[in-house]
Amino acid sequence: MTDTARQLLQELMGELQGGGKQYTDSDVCKDHLVDFCPHQLFTNTKVDLGPCDLIHDNRLRTAYQSSSDKNHLGYESSFYDRIQRLSHDLQRKVRRALDRVTAEADEQLINPRKEEKEERAIILDERIKLMVPQIQELGESGRVNEALGVFEHMERMTSDLDALKERINSVNPLFKNENRLGVCDVCGALLVPNDAAKRLDAHNEGKQHQGYLRIQKAVEEYERTRESSGQSRERGSHRSRHDARTRSRNRSPYSQPDRRSHDDHPRYSYRNNSRRRRRND
Repeated sequence: MTDTARQLLQELMGELQGGGKQYTDSDVCKDHLVDFCPHQLFTNTKVDLGPCDLIHDNRLRTAYQSSSDKNHLGYESSFYDRIQRLSHDLQRKVRRALDRVTAEADEQLINPRKEEKEERAIILDERIKLMVPQIQELGESGRVNEALGVFEHMERMTSDLDALKERINSVNPLFKNENRLGVCDVCGALLVPNDAAKRLDAHNEGKQHQGYLRIQKAVEEYERTRESSGQSRERGSHRSRHDARTRSRNRSPYSQPDRRSHDDHPRYSYRNNSRRRRRND
């Protein structure tokens, strides 16, 4: 059974099980109500999270998304906490992969048994140097055939020495810069440099890559929403503080002018009454 057929079957079974269910029921997957269930992203991959035994019913998700309960039952915060943990785990995986491919390799890995090769080269070079006077001595004594035999043997040893020196100075192909593996910053997979376009397309369309890409986009969207809502709350709080200060100033007795007339003031009212009594007398 293909992954697509298996997922369709799971969704169908979820809808059959979801008949008569409420989205608040404990056996309903709340992550599926919010956006998606992470367990369904990586089925049959290296990062398979295992099956989710809860109900995944698209009708329940539609009902929840259109209800007044949305964003008020804590489902969103639980969902984003879960995918953020997955995102952080992926970031650690990417860092470890980068450290592995960019770290300086050990000398034994770059050129295995280099010291042994250098010792053999020194021995060969010394033997070749000893053969030169031997050939001269044999030639001077008239032993030409023996001298030719030693000379041929010396040439073979010289050829072996040249090949050995090349191996001493060579580098393991796996550790050449142009052959070092790359790391996918979306899913953390190791990539072969200069790989065929079809293989790169297959990687980008693969379930693991697409799953982590969906998680990454969901986290980014959540952070943008949280940032914008935080700014809105901050502006609302600023307006509330401003309104409170304005109301406080309006209530203060020192900020309001005395609206009574000059004659109605207690001090001036006493003087006017005194004048009226003297006139009457």
